[in-house]
Amino acid sequence: MTFSPLTGARSSSANAGIRRQARAHSRLVFALRWLLPTLILAMLGLLGAFVVGQAVRAAASRPKEMPTQIRMVSPHFIGRDNQGRAFDLTSHVAVRDDSDMQRVHLTSPVMKLDVDSDHPKTLTADLGVYDEDTRMLRLDGHVRVDDSTNSTAGTNEALVDTRAGTVTGSSPMSANGPMGQIHAGSYTASQKSSVVVMHGGVHAVIKGH
Repeated sequence: MTFSPLTGARSSSANAGIRRQARAHSRLVFALRWLLPTLILAMLGLLGAFVVGQAVRAAASRPKEMPTQIRMVSPHFIGRDNQGRAFDLTSHVAVRDDSDMQRVHLTSPVMKLDVDSDHPKTLTADLGVYDEDTRMLRLDGHVRVDDSTNSTAGTNEALVDTRAGTVTGSSPMSANGPMGQIHAGSYTASQKSSVVVMHGGVHAVIKGH
């Protein structure tokens, strides 16, 4: 059998073309093996970012929850000072402070000092703040002090230390009693000594007998 030189050349050229196609196909398969997983991971990342973004936007648009306010109607606090004298504190409404649970905001507070004695004292005001930790009561607005001897005193603010049994104030104070009237710029009263010390522009009007 004899072969034509032309036929042999064509066969070699065809084989070379087949080999090139095979190599190209191999390279394509190899590239796809790396490209497809990369594309899948990228799509999953985009999907995750979309889900997170939606969640963040939903959280941002959701109305903020207001802290639950602890309110007490007609509360009653009782205790004793360092000398064993009893006191009690009531009010129309009490609200605990959101930032400090030991602080209680009072509406129309009524503080009674030395309630077991023959001469208890009653303090009233528009507003008050009681600290259960320090047992200090701050009264504000139309503060009035009454005792059993028909004596009354009025001022704009008062600080009651229920442990020490003292009442102090830096606002002007006016007092009326059986002996007359007295005015002062500030005051300090102590249950222990039953003494009231007045400061700043003190003047009095004494009733004659």
